[in-house]
Amino acid sequence: MNETLYLAALNKMMTGDWKMAHSLITYFGSASAVFKAAPKELKKLLPDIDPAAFLSGEVIEDAAKELEYCRREGIEVLTIEDEAYPSRLAETTDAPLVIFKRGSRKLNGARFLAIVGTRHCTPYAKKYCEMIAEYMSSLKVKPVIVSGMAYGVDTMAHQAALRYGLDTIAVTATGLDTVYPVSNRNLAPRIEERGAVVTEYWSGTPAYPYNFLSRNRIIAGLSDATVVVESRIHGGSLVTAKAAFNYNREVFTFPGKLEDECYAGCNLLIAENMAQLARSAQHISDALGWYQEAGAEQIRSRQARYETLSPEKKEILKALRQCGEMDAARIAAYCSYDISETSLLLLEMEIEDLVKHISTNKYVYL
Repeated sequence: MNETLYLAALNKMMTGDWKMAHSLITYFGSASAVFKAAPKELKKLLPDIDPAAFLSGEVIEDAAKELEYCRREGIEVLTIEDEAYPSRLAETTDAPLVIFKRGSRKLNGARFLAIVGTRHCTPYAKKYCEMIAEYMSSLKVKPVIVSGMAYGVDTMAHQAALRYGLDTIAVTATGLDTVYPVSNRNLAPRIEERGAVVTEYWSGTPAYPYNFLSRNRIIAGLSDATVVVESRIHGGSLVTAKAAFNYNREVFTFPGKLEDECYAGCNLLIAENMAQLARSAQHISDALGWYQEAGAEQIRSRQARYETLSPEKKEILKALRQCGEMDAARIAAYCSYDISETSLLLLEMEIEDLVKHISTNKYVYL
């Protein structure tokens, strides 16, 4: 049988103990060999698991059904042995053996930046997400923004990325047949169009609380660096930050007043030397060595150019910044413009590098 089938089955059985899953493959030589091993050998390595679970064939049948489901639904199945499997994640000791992906974006590339934070956030969190996305969009080599598509900061990070023309990847804590939270059911397809939604969980997996903490290691593992824009003293974003720190990846966070509970987690990361104090988006970029093609001068130049635009073009940019990608008809309706007038303006703005024309006649702010 295909080794992918056995890797998917083993990943399912060993969920929560990925290090042991890797150890089993190392010991027996392959995932398929694990399921063909002698019960005595399995019992020696896994004293708390009945060897019959490996030998009954039931989990293999379930894995075959899952892979067939993925084929029908256009979900890409990536094993840790595949070239397309994210190389950064593969470096970690607790990487899943299999991940599932829906979307156009490959999971390898020059730059990946995680932006995470609390679900119940202040307006400052949105400001920081916007600031980071705007600056990163000015780089010649634009980073992919990684987050978890949860309430609050995660959603803001994805929306800001899309608004400024950046690719973005969402790591979910459910199967890909579920969008959680439901409020993001319209956001998920937009992420897939400009990036990808990925998970380690099979279809039918609901939003178990533990899964959210577990998937945070994947957010950190996919990324060169993690930025915590806002966090209380207890929160999933601290789990992501600690995972990134343990993976020897850069961690940044914005500080807050000592009495501000919304930033208690950020202050703790700085106090424990687990995160650098982020002074600005440019500081984050420079610290990562992403400064050579960008700079504040480029942003100032763009701001100066904005002041010279006609009121009509400013209104279109405002619409795209507030709403994200839109087609010409929606832009015209939003701005109360004639559709033909809007199409002409968009053509001019594309030539002027103010907007970018993407698939299905949609435009994004640059």
